[in-house]
Order: sequence, then structure tokens, then C-alpha cells
Amino acid sequence: MICYELFLRSFFDGNGDGIGDLDGLEHKLDYLIDLGVDCIWLLPIMSSPAFHGYTVSDFQSINSLYGNLDDLHKLLSSAHSKGIKIILDIPVNHVSVCHEWFVKALQGESKYEKCFTWADDKTDINELRHWGNARIWHNIDNKHFYGLFGPGSADLNFENPFVVEKIKEIFSFWLEKGFDGFRLDAAKHIFDYNTQKMKFEYQHEKNIAFWEDMRDYILGINKDAVIISEVWDSPEIVKKYEGLFEIGFNFPFSYSIKDSVKNNDASFLADEMQKNLSSYFADSKVVTKSGNFLTNHDMTRLYSELGNIKDVKFAFSILFTLPGIPFIYYGEELAMQGKLKSVDFTEDSQEPMQWYELGYGYGQTEWKGYKFNPVGTGRSVQAQLQDSNSFLSFMKQLILFRKDNIWLEDAKIQIIARSKKSLTLKLYCSKKEALVIYNFSSVKKVLCEENSKIFYISNCQKKGKEVIMRPKSVLVIIKNHKTQPGSL
Repeated sequence: MICYELFLRSFFDGNGDGIGDLDGLEHKLDYLIDLGVDCIWLLPIMSSPAFHGYTVSDFQSINSLYGNLDDLHKLLSSAHSKGIKIILDIPVNHVSVCHEWFVKALQGESKYEKCFTWADDKTDINELRHWGNARIWHNIDNKHFYGLFGPGSADLNFENPFVVEKIKEIFSFWLEKGFDGFRLDAAKHIFDYNTQKMKFEYQHEKNIAFWEDMRDYILGINKDAVIISEVWDSPEIVKKYEGLFEIGFNFPFSYSIKDSVKNNDASFLADEMQKNLSSYFADSKVVTKSGNFLTNHDMTRLYSELGNIKDVKFAFSILFTLPGIPFIYYGEELAMQGKLKSVDFTEDSQEPMQWYELGYGYGQTEWKGYKFNPVGTGRSVQAQLQDSNSFLSFMKQLILFRKDNIWLEDAKIQIIARSKKSLTLKLYCSKKEALVIYNFSSVKKVLCEENSKIFYISNCQKKGKEVIMRPKSVLVIIKNHKTQPGSL
């Protein structure tokens, strides 16, 4: 499966108001098919006062800027007819302070007051969250409420059975509309405030019990639903959630790939991979698939971080040769740029998708300017479709390689050799085996068996029986093989 993270506002405009919408996405499904995408991760489309949609004011409605339920039905029907799944991002751990439940809570309605966590005489209202030094207690109408993600959002109290049942209704609502599953935002933040100790504290056991119940509920409605979790933490913490979900985002892989590429040092990737062997895989059996990505909506874009196209190609070549599910953030196939102002200000990494070289035309979104992706620089879809050497062409070939070797998704992994300059892996399943070599620096010569299938992912040259690997190159050698059971 190739999954594409898509921010609707910035993608394609179907009604001419400059804002991407559901109709616009339907118009561009063929573009995604041509790219090789078969699953779309759609960032929140529910009513929200925030441009990014992660502070929801009504979970069972669509932001009017994006369209309506009829538009959604048309999009989902079209996508399914073309073999594309669409999963919806739902941030359920908090709501907007504009949400009906919170408004009624402020008005003193007891039923809704119990949906949130309020400060009392024992509360340290100056307590800071463990990242960003931001306060977790916020004041409205002389009432302090718990809101881990800022003053515009109030965390729900999942100790309250009423809240749990309402969240189930939300998942049921969108499944019935035709979505193929969900991306679970901030999955480790369901129980992150201990009301007995009156302080911030992850309660992973409670989180796990909650998601076990919710997962079973979702799969009870649609047994084939795709469930992706965001547990942004170390492999040791991620392992606690092993087996709960079909796919779990692998943040450590993202950081280690980029660190290795930036520093020309395979050690970062090799060290993290060694940790991941026991944290993302259990007992030599893949339970939760590793969701592999390089950037997402909460991160600086890859080209802006690495600084040159050669490194970007190298990083993606690594990503698409690892076991698990590869994710592409919209525009990454064009090498779009964008830098975060901070973890709380992400607009600059979510600039409009550039469809036309001059920056305007039918469907072009215009809700914000091109600060990091100036027009006329060859970064548009229009320009890159006409250039066989474009980054878009490179990505298409990389995705095609992956789809032709779909077995890599469930492959087991073994580190064969490692040094600062290179990393060699064996990837294998019951009928296939591949040797994958990541060369970070210097020139490396590799002797290949005659019956092997060789893929020059990047920056390689064959001379006789040898393959010359230049710095920042990836070589994949595949042969038929029946592997005996063994450990990772």
C-alpha cells in the first residue's frame, strides 16, 4: 500500500474560491493513481475554527469550505471505483472551545461539565507540558480547563462513559458515510492527566484499554477498516501499543534516516533500526506494520531540512526499501519546501500544491502565498510532468518499484553489515529475499550473482558482474528464496 497524506485546503479547488475541497480532490484522483497512490490519508475535514482542522467544533459535519455530505459521497464512490481507499484523520482527545459540549459546560450544564477536566484548589495552574514549555491550564470565564494542545482546545475527560459513547458514535457516523478507516491523532493522549495525582502523567495502560475497546468497535462495523495510530514517542513507548492497530507511525525511523543522510553517517539509521527490531516487531512476527515517512504536517518539509535534491532522493530511496507502509506527504513528490515556525504554527509547511508553472489556473488553491515554493522554478506538476528527469518522475519510478515488490511490506529484516559508510540489510519472507545496500560515502563495488534481479534505486552503475555504488546510493538485489524460520 502507498499512502498519501493530503491537506484538502491546499490540494485542488473545485468551486473557484481558492480553497481546496472535496470536489477538487475528486478531480485529481487520476493524478494520484498515476503517481501510484492507493490510499489517501485525509487530514480533518470536520467543522473547525482552525485552518488545519485539528480543533473540531462539530465532529459530525463537514467544514462548509470543503463541501457537504453529497460531495463526500461522490468523492468516496469515485475513489472506491478507482481502487483507492480514503481514511479520515480524527482528533478525538480534544475539542474546540467553540464545540457545543464545551459551550454548554461553561454555561454550567452538569452533563457537559463532566466531559472536561477543571482545575480545583489543588491544581497547579502554572504547570507546563513536557514539550514547548506551554501551559496546560487555560482560563475562560474565570474557569480553568485542561487543554494540552493550547487555549483553543479542551481535552475530553475519558473517565466519563458518556464521552466514550459519543466518540463511538462519531466513528460509526463516518464509517457509515463510506470512509475506509481512520488515522488516530494523538493516540497516547487519551489519558494523559492523572486526576488523583493532579498532574500531567501518561497512563498508557488506560490508553491501551480504551483503544482496544474502540478498535474492536470500529472493526465490528467494518472488519476491513484501516486503523493508523500516531504514538509520537520512543520505540520503548511505541512497543506498549504493539498489536493494537494495523499501522503505527514510525517517528524514530523518520529522524534516523534524515540524520544519517545529513551527516553522511549510516550509524544513525543502523542504531535506530537495531532498536526498532524489537520495538516495532514482536517475536519475529509483524503485528503492527511500521508506518514509514520522512515528513508530515507537523514537521519541516524534507527539501527544506536536507537542503539539496540529491539528499532528498537518497532519503526517499531508503524509505521505499524498508519493510512497512510508505507514506508521502502531499507535494513531496514535487520536492516542495516549507519550514515550521514552531510545533504550534504549521502553515508554512502546508502551502498550496502548485499545479501550474505560472502559479494560476483552473483548480489552483490560493488560500496562502508561495513563501517557500516560488512560481516559475520548475516545481509545479505541469513542469515536472513534461520533464522525464524531474523529481516527480523519480518518485513515480520509486513507487513503481515498491508496488512491483509489494512483499517488502511484510518482510522481516536482518542487519548483515554496518559501518559509518554503509549499511547492508537482508529483507526476507517465505518466498523472497533481498539484499539492500545503503552507501553513504566513498565508492563501493558490489559483486552480484548472475541469477539475481538488480534494482539501481539511485546513483549506481553496472560494470560486468560488478555494481559501482557512488556516495548516497541504494542498491537492491532480489532473488527467489525460501527462508527457514528464524529470529529477526
